[in-house]
Amino acid sequence: MVFLLILLAVSASLSHPLLNLNAEERTVFDNLEASPYAEEFPVSIKPFSLGRAFIMADRPDRIKTYLNALSRPGYFLKPVNSVSFRLYYTNEEIFPLENMSGTLLRRGVNLYIFLDGYLSLGRRFVFYYQVRSVSDRNSYRADVFRAYMKLRLWKLSLLAGKDTVHLGPGEFGLLLSSNAEPFPMISLRTEEPLNLFGKWEFIFVRGFLREKRRDRDDPNILALRVVYKPRDFLEIGLTRTSLYGGEGRPGYTLFEYPKLILGVEENIPFGKFDTDGYAAYDFTLYLPLRRLLPSVRTFKVYFQRGGTDVSAWWQKDNPGDFAFPFGFRLHLRSYVAGVFLSLDKDILRLEYHDVNRAWYIHHLYPVEGYTYRGMSLGHPYGNDLKHIFLKHIHYFSDHFSAGYRFGFLRQPGEDRPGMNRFYIVLFGERRVRRLILEGFLRLDVTDNYDRDPLPNRIDIRSEDRTFITAGVGLGWRF
Repeated sequence: MVFLLILLAVSASLSHPLLNLNAEERTVFDNLEASPYAEEFPVSIKPFSLGRAFIMADRPDRIKTYLNALSRPGYFLKPVNSVSFRLYYTNEEIFPLENMSGTLLRRGVNLYIFLDGYLSLGRRFVFYYQVRSVSDRNSYRADVFRAYMKLRLWKLSLLAGKDTVHLGPGEFGLLLSSNAEPFPMISLRTEEPLNLFGKWEFIFVRGFLREKRRDRDDPNILALRVVYKPRDFLEIGLTRTSLYGGEGRPGYTLFEYPKLILGVEENIPFGKFDTDGYAAYDFTLYLPLRRLLPSVRTFKVYFQRGGTDVSAWWQKDNPGDFAFPFGFRLHLRSYVAGVFLSLDKDILRLEYHDVNRAWYIHHLYPVEGYTYRGMSLGHPYGNDLKHIFLKHIHYFSDHFSAGYRFGFLRQPGEDRPGMNRFYIVLFGERRVRRLILEGFLRLDVTDNYDRDPLPNRIDIRSEDRTFITAGVGLGWRF
């Protein structure tokens, strides 16, 4: 016990710059995107490391409680970095909280408890762990929620362990998001931009979805995103993901990954390289509105176009012509479009999604499809939808904020009858020294309710339902 107290005293307030920001800490990500410095860095590959967060933040007092004090890391163990409690209530049978790393609420009261810590072995290596316990009316479970080793190599980092990855310019991801819970992975990514006629960043992810499923046990996921910034005001991104393998399906050697990524034989049914593949390109444009309105910190618009079927000139089965702008043609398309604005005391986002009905389901993965443990790996609400929301956060002070988000979801996107779901969320955050208090209240009103809990399957019933979900959080940073 004495040894533990000494360790806590020595390592108190320290943070390793290689640690990742956990996806649930939306307050930090919102403020980093709101910073004028954000346009100097590609921000569409998440999570960010703490080192980057400190560089990007222009209002550090709003987020410093989450980050602790960054220092030149040495050799020490911080067995307890933070402890947090989240208590939720919902009257919906199953209710997923979007982009919250697999937070799936059951009807009634749900209690989530998190504890994390890390081991620092110099400035180039860190080991992080986070344990979680979940209690609801029917069950209790505890597990190692996150655990990874991260090694810095030049401007790159290599990660092995469990974490989440969110790709794309939108708050809601289309191809890979922070919606599902962390899964085992190996990833290689840039920690600093590579300079060659502009700034380049990339991430490569090889994930292992270890779970029993009704279609194919233990599939794998591969993801690659490349971002190019020829100028600070423009960001161009290309993303490729693929759900593949699993029980009864072949694996691939390292030398076969390029063939898998390029989709050379992806469209040959039941062939070796037949996978549930997706591709997308996106553009983000930062506009100099602050030159006209000094209160504007940043203003950007973004657009992403994706497809779950690709034809390209290099494919063997269905070669196509060179298509503008990247040489391949997307089919069965889905879209994300948004506007993001930050002022001195306000952060606003308007975002629209249109997801094709053919997404997230494949003939080799026809039941769970593009999910992990019951939650979508892409858009939180699944496929065959149109969704729009407006989000607004106001800062009364650097330590106190409140906001709302209201939105509309149509699913299926075109057919009748369909579910119309209107919702409004009220939320707030207050920090007192190292204590973080959070709360939210959500009201959902549905017309024609979808009773199927899987995000990629729809079972519309002619009944109108109203749901209330509420939550409070209490966290302590050591």
